[in-house]
Amino acid sequence: MSPRVELLLTVAVAAIAAAGVVVGITLQTRTTPHQPQAQKSPPPVPVNLPKPWGPPIEQAFRNWPKGSIDTMQRLGLQYPKNAQVQLYRGIALLWAGYPSDAQSALERAKKLGRDTIIQVQADNLLHPAFFQPTAGPSYPIFQPTRPNPLLQRGSQLQAQGHQISAERVYQQAARKDPNDDEAQVAAAVGLFDEDNLTPAFSHLGPLTQRFPRSQSVRYYLGYLLAWTGQRDASLKQFKAVVALGPKTDLGTAAGEFVARISSSAAPAAGG
Repeated sequence: MSPRVELLLTVAVAAIAAAGVVVGITLQTRTTPHQPQAQKSPPPVPVNLPKPWGPPIEQAFRNWPKGSIDTMQRLGLQYPKNAQVQLYRGIALLWAGYPSDAQSALERAKKLGRDTIIQVQADNLLHPAFFQPTAGPSYPIFQPTRPNPLLQRGSQLQAQGHQISAERVYQQAARKDPNDDEAQVAAAVGLFDEDNLTPAFSHLGPLTQRFPRSQSVRYYLGYLLAWTGQRDASLKQFKAVVALGPKTDLGTAAGEFVARISSSAAPAAGG
């Protein structure tokens, strides 16, 4: 199996395996009446954060919980427009059992960290019921199957956490060749935002009619559905990918996905 196929398969399977699973540190208490308890274990200690705010953040996490929240709240007031400070303030509040306050801090971090990896980190934390990448924060990343410098550049930008810049490049590719299915798919994937799934899906869904024989359209529709925990709908799309050609890179990845998920005991979407 090629590295590209293995990556596509691994992410898709992991995404659907995580569907509906809410991590222990969760913001889903937005809709529950009780206040969650602080985590028993200390949070991971960040390292190599830039000065001047980095060292006190690292020390606050290293000394957890002695004075940690007070330190992070003070830093939050001292650096109200610093995305990294707000991110770690949100993490500290989340770990200490204050989900509402954590939500506000993380939303601020996401806004301040627009087009950086902090945007993605904050969004992943704000939506724990969606797929949580174990290799680091990420959104679904488009990977072209044909040589295309713009799409390859956009994919690299996504991998670096520059989602907005990637979307600009994808849109450029889509305008340059409106009949290129992969360029249109990439432009839809670039719109992915866990706070608002509508733009990505509303752009990607109609492409199934515009490009009925495109494996890329079906694969990435299934990919985004898997990422957001919609198991049955994603399986339907991956089966369609296989039907369009089981021996291509995308067909191979989709076929393996269908085989693994169909034989597993993964719960249905929303279960």
